[in-house]
Amino acid sequence: MNQQPLADIVALGVLIAAAVFSREAAEVIGPYLVIVVASAIGASFALARREKSTRGRALWFFTRVVGLAVVLTVGAAAAVNVFRPDLAPRVLLAPIALLIGFIGDGWPRLLAKAVQMLYGLMDLARGAAPGSGKDTP
Repeated sequence: MNQQPLADIVALGVLIAAAVFSREAAEVIGPYLVIVVASAIGASFALARREKSTRGRALWFFTRVVGLAVVLTVGAAAAVNVFRPDLAPRVLLAPIALLIGFIGDGWPRLLAKAVQMLYGLMDLARGAAPGSGKDTP
């Protein structure tokens, strides 16, 4: 029985899941195990940035952030793969989940900055001075 070397973090997650579940189930559970662990590590940094709160609120924060990472990570990895085919979605799972966890509750602020940058790019494309809010004649 030839054992393949562990090529990425997801293979390690599958190996750990195979200790508890069947091989077929471990192939599905392993990547999500990696997503949960990576997003929890990122969420720990986001939690440290927040003001102190109760344990219940901290647990609710972790649940929300890890749940968001579980929902968004696979789709984000597939989207990145469309633009960068050399990066396999499997390899992107851990870094994207870590990033989602690290952002935590900062999504509104991040999206506002992204929209502001988009408006700035649109102003540049039209030839208007950035921040003037007026079109050039």
